[in-house]
Amino acid sequence: MASSPTGTSAWTKELKKLFPAGKLSEPLRKHTTWRIGGPADAFCEPKDVPELVKALAFARDHSLPYFLLGWGSNILVLDGGVRGLVLRLKGEFDHIERLDDTKVWAGAAVRLPRLVVYCAQRGLAGGGALVMNAGTREGEMGDLVREVEMVQNLETRRVPASAIAFGYRHSSLEGRILTGAVLELKPGVKGDIMRRIQALQKRRQETQPIHSRNVGSVFKNPPGHFVAKLIEDSGLKGFRVGGAVVSALHANFIDNTHGASARDVQDLVSIVRGRVREKTGVELELEVKMVGEA
Repeated sequence: MASSPTGTSAWTKELKKLFPAGKLSEPLRKHTTWRIGGPADAFCEPKDVPELVKALAFARDHSLPYFLLGWGSNILVLDGGVRGLVLRLKGEFDHIERLDDTKVWAGAAVRLPRLVVYCAQRGLAGGGALVMNAGTREGEMGDLVREVEMVQNLETRRVPASAIAFGYRHSSLEGRILTGAVLELKPGVKGDIMRRIQALQKRRQETQPIHSRNVGSVFKNPPGHFVAKLIEDSGLKGFRVGGAVVSALHANFIDNTHGASARDVQDLVSIVRGRVREKTGVELELEVKMVGEA
């Protein structure tokens, strides 16, 4: 496991004074949907913009790296953990507010299922998360964004959608500190919207291992291909490395069974990419982001 940076004890004592609820050497497996990940040197949960700015200023003043964790999906934290300061937004960042007939404010800590239900109950249709431009066959988050709020140089600023580039499972917002966004949805009939959500939910339950420890899709769909079929046709459904196994229900999911390590996942990912390349000639690209130290 990688060691913490020189002088850690000095800045951690000061950090605990600023954020008494902050945690030191916090296992990040407790905060990721894969339930995998080594420790963060320090872990804090700012509850509003002033606290977030205070944490970012502390990191700047102490020349510390920092990382915004989100809800720990679409991410593999390596076994050595993350150096410096790991931040996860809570409190006011978990706020949703209807602004007018079609627009909604969603804080950066709002979970996507909660946002979908909130909008549906008010007769607003849409779907899709922001930095990764997540989505479904119904649409992507980038289609709905009208404005994004972020912290830049320790100040908040609003950026219009016209200044943001959205693509398949990525956007120009990567690396930015986002606090929320204004989304514009389409008005519809509440009952119809709820029925469509229930149908999508039922399909997910039938085709994806939603109750296992995973992060959703591991690889992006290559142009003209469905990656799950490529993996399945390569004979890898159920293939295991340590506690990590290619899902028998959906081959683009890797389940954490029996306490998988990040190394188990990395090795399995390498095998899957190699086998698919050998069988089909297609090079798979990760959708999951890897962070931290091995």
